[in-house]
Amino acid sequence: MTSSSQGSLTQPQGLVDLPGYDLPGVVLRSWDAFIALVDEADLSASTRLRGWTVREVAVHLGTWEGQSPLTLAVESLDAAGNSEPADPDTFNAGVVAAQVGATDDEVRGALRASRDASASFFESGSAREHGKRHVASVLGPMPLLTLVHSGCYELAVHALDVAGTTGAAVDPRLLADGVAALADSVGGLAARSGIATTVQIVDEAAGWAFTSSDNGAWTMRSITEKSAGPALSGSAKDILEAASGRADAPLLLARRRLHVSEPGGLLVLAPIIDQVPGVAGARALKAAARGLSGVGSLLGHFRRGRS
Repeated sequence: MTSSSQGSLTQPQGLVDLPGYDLPGVVLRSWDAFIALVDEADLSASTRLRGWTVREVAVHLGTWEGQSPLTLAVESLDAAGNSEPADPDTFNAGVVAAQVGATDDEVRGALRASRDASASFFESGSAREHGKRHVASVLGPMPLLTLVHSGCYELAVHALDVAGTTGAAVDPRLLADGVAALADSVGGLAARSGIATTVQIVDEAAGWAFTSSDNGAWTMRSITEKSAGPALSGSAKDILEAASGRADAPLLLARRRLHVSEPGGLLVLAPIIDQVPGVAGARALKAAARGLSGVGSLLGHFRRGRS
């Protein structure tokens, strides 16, 4: 990845640069909603992730001995331009194995430590000085603040994982924030790939449109309804389920719970696949004419852990 393909630090970087968007507030709100859900859950309960309990989901999102995905990202600032996408399964398995003896209180405390670390990060000079610089991630080099924001997507999907077996309700704001983070992250990947396009992702309450350019920049705007052009629309829950691969996207499409407008326009995002090798469903996306099934495979990059 060359520095030019990453773009200039003065160029727009999605929701980081959208006036009025409270990125720190959104991230902390997502953490608070997820922690509240886990606090009410039996950590030994199974989740819909095969082989993972609520405890294991919480453990891999926690901060242990001062180390978390956030600290690792900050530490990679100098090496990000030459980094390859990390293997999230290996990282997650290592964290879970290392904390096999942790008590329930320690697990919940580790989640709060991750939330508090995010709060400290936003108040730090690092966020102000380095927030738009690229760091290493499971998706390859990404702007630091965009990567932190993408955690809202992960928290929303894992909240659905937990709620899927416990029957608890997921805070609708967490789901909406997850959709915003998803749209922002896909826009960032499209810009990194030099793809000039506009795509809309619209849920039942609101929605977002990203416009990526061929010079590494992308912008975001809030929309209340979809307009002409490539778009994915449905409930926030169904969008997240399809994007993460938790639900069968073609089935949701057939049942009219999700809608795709101008699917051919979404297929210009296919080159993103080439930058993150080994993603399930890449062949389906490149084969193209399967509408949302391809889109779901593409957006499924963002899940971590087992599926």
